[in-house]
Amino acid sequence: MRAPAPTVKPGWFFRNDRQYLALSEVPAALAVSSAEISQAVEAGQIKSERISGCKAVALAELFRYIENRGNQK
Repeated sequence: MRAPAPTVKPGWFFRNDRQYLALSEVPAALAVSSAEISQAVEAGQIKSERISGCKAVALAELFRYIENRGNQK
């Protein structure tokens, strides 16, 4: 009997035991505008990486951004 394959949603990446989310999926995941995410990337508040040709953000990086964003309000 086969074990079911793990369910991975489109836009999720795994590399070196780290989990990443496609940059295009970040606004929906955080419930913010894409303009805010673009500004954060340009300002260096969110660091993106290329994975298989797709810009992606490490989940740890997103958590750090959320924490910093909460502290600013």
